[in-house]
Amino acid sequence: MPTKLRHWIQPFLPQNLNIDAREMWRALLGAVLAIGITSSLSYLINGYVVKHHWLVSSLGASALLVFLLPTSPLAQPWPVAVGNMVGAFIGVSCAVLVPQPVVAVTIAAALVIPITYWLRCVHPPSVALALFAALQGIDEFRFVLFPVLFDSCILVLVGMVYNTLTGKRYPLRRSAAKSAGPSAPARFASEDLDAALTRYNQALNVSREDLETLLTYVETAAFQRMLGARKSASIMSPAVFSIAPEAPLQDAWALMRANNIKALPVTDTDKRVVGIVTTADFMRHAKMDAPGQWRSGLMEFIKRPRFWKKAEPAAAVRDIMTTPAVTAREDQSVAALIPLFSQGRHRHMPIVDQEDRLAGMVTQSDLLVDLYSVLATGQPAGK
Repeated sequence: MPTKLRHWIQPFLPQNLNIDAREMWRALLGAVLAIGITSSLSYLINGYVVKHHWLVSSLGASALLVFLLPTSPLAQPWPVAVGNMVGAFIGVSCAVLVPQPVVAVTIAAALVIPITYWLRCVHPPSVALALFAALQGIDEFRFVLFPVLFDSCILVLVGMVYNTLTGKRYPLRRSAAKSAGPSAPARFASEDLDAALTRYNQALNVSREDLETLLTYVETAAFQRMLGARKSASIMSPAVFSIAPEAPLQDAWALMRANNIKALPVTDTDKRVVGIVTTADFMRHAKMDAPGQWRSGLMEFIKRPRFWKKAEPAAAVRDIMTTPAVTAREDQSVAALIPLFSQGRHRHMPIVDQEDRLAGMVTQSDLLVDLYSVLATGQPAGK
């Protein structure tokens, strides 16, 4: 098929709803249950007399929205109840005041759309209700209250109970706008979303909260796509130094200074990580992190190697190391390292192999360089 023809036909082809069979069956069962309950009550109130005024066919369309799209702005209780009532009222009014059916349905459609928009109760079945009442010549205003308003209210009540019991939010409660700041997990603030919606300037059949959540999912999926295939081993430094827990502190400090590193994994005889010692641990040991003790702590720390040699027993790495150390596996994705670094504010992450033996080290700087490369070029560093 030619490209231009395929491009022209594509918008007319069916699109995937992106829901699984379980969600489809959940919505179907809810809609059938709601229609059955509503029609039974309406039939009972009508005295078991079959008339075309005891139930409205647009109830099926309303049920579809309430149970298949429970977070849609068009399916909330106000649009369902008030929108349907307004549509029925306009349709009956046109049937009473305009004898010509074509003119009546045209005026009904011309009125119900802007009025429901103004009242913030846009609900597609309400337009069908207006046309139905005008076309059928229904001239009794009680039609607005029964069956229209009655059926709508029963449908909403069933929807509230069923959707809640099956784990869906209904009605949708507006959450307070998230403030921009370092605590926000996404790379965009609520003000950015508001600006984008204003620029888009079209009605969306999705709530603002769901849209924000969806964008966060998209962002997460993008990171997983770009970083998920890359393993920790691809950004770690394989030639790492380590030290035993019983080693003297002066040996650990000398090793760190000689190799210009700020952290040492502490390993046992099988090279399994049992802890980590960092410059921050040495500072705490020297009491250099205490307020007002920096100068005296520094002087004591400089002189301490003399005392280490004389101490009985000598201070060992196990006395100041952080244990247990937070580690990551070399086959873990780079994306999995992000929460590990952020939650504990770690700067160094020992990487272990399948047997939990030390394989390398990833620093916060290694991760930032890789993330920056992905954000700037769409490709990880080194590609």
